[in-house]
Amino acid sequence: MQIGKLLTTATMALVAMASTASAEAIMVGTAPNLQTVPIVVAQAEGFFEEEGLELETTKFTSGRRALEALIGGQLDVAFMAEYPVSIASLRKQPFGTFTTLSRYTANRLISKASIGFSEIADLAGKKIGTTKGSNTEFFTERLLETAGIEAEVINVAPPDIVPALARGDIDAGIMFPDFYAAAAEALGDDYREYRSDAYIAWFVLSATPEMLNERSAELEGFVRALIKAEEFIKANPDAAQKALADAMEGLMPLDLIQSRWDEVEYEIGLANGLLDVLEVEASWVVGKGMVEAEPDRELIKSYLATGPLEAVDPSRITLE
Repeated sequence: MQIGKLLTTATMALVAMASTASAEAIMVGTAPNLQTVPIVVAQAEGFFEEEGLELETTKFTSGRRALEALIGGQLDVAFMAEYPVSIASLRKQPFGTFTTLSRYTANRLISKASIGFSEIADLAGKKIGTTKGSNTEFFTERLLETAGIEAEVINVAPPDIVPALARGDIDAGIMFPDFYAAAAEALGDDYREYRSDAYIAWFVLSATPEMLNERSAELEGFVRALIKAEEFIKANPDAAQKALADAMEGLMPLDLIQSRWDEVEYEIGLANGLLDVLEVEASWVVGKGMVEAEPDRELIKSYLATGPLEAVDPSRITLE
C-alpha cells in the first residue's frame, strides 16, 4: 500500500511536469520597476510556476508600444499605464484590460535651479519636454491647467528627456517615473522637482482576445499568481524590495527603492476609479482631435475584461 501511494505521488508529479513542459509560454511585455513589483515578486517567489505557467518577458520603452505589440500579435499580455487603454478602446481595437497592478501617486515635473525654478509658476513661457501620445502628456496639460500658466510643450522620446534637460534644450521635463533617478543623477545639485496629485497613474495589464478566451485558464492562473504576490508584498515589504533591486540589476539600488516605496500602491483588481480616469482621458483625447469617436463610458467599460477576476476573486471587481 505504501508502494502504491509512492507510485501515485510520482505519477502525479510526472503529469504535472509534463503539463508544465507542454504549456505554451505566455509572452509578456513588461520590465522590472516600482510599478511592476507584483510581477517581479511572482517571478522571484515562483508563484507563476505554482500555477503551471511559463513567462517570456520583453521590455518596452512605453506602454503605448507594448499595446501596439499586443494588438499586432507579438505579445500575449502587456503592461502599461491606463492612458493607452483609453485611446485603444475608442478605436475599438482587439484587446482587454484584465487587472490593475499598481497606482503611482507621486508624479513629478523635473526642472533646474539654474533656470530660476522654485515653483510651477516659474515655467510660464518656458519649454517643457514630455512624450506626446502618452499619459505624461495628459499629466502635463492637467498640471499647466491647474497652475493657470502657459508653456511650450515639446515632444521628446522617453529616454531623451533627461539628456535634453541636462543640455538645456528644455527647461523642465515630465517623464516616466523610471527616469526620475537618472534625472537626479544627471543634474546633481541643480535638480529640482515639483510633485503633483493632478494626475494619479493607474498601471494595468492587458491581454489579447486569444488569452481572454481560448487561454482563459492560463490567464486565471496568472491572476492567482499576482494575488499571491500582492499578499506577499503586504506581508514582506523588505523581501519585495530586495526582489525588485535584484531584478533591476543595479539600475535602481535598494536604498532608492526603499525611499520611494510609499509612492506606489499595489492592488490586483478592477476598480471604479480606473474607469473614471479612463473616461476623463477619453474625453480629453477626443477633445484634442486625436481620435474621432464618442467618449462613451459603457464602451470603455466593455474593454475592462472582468472574466479572469470573476473566476478567481469577484470581490476585487468594483466597477459601476
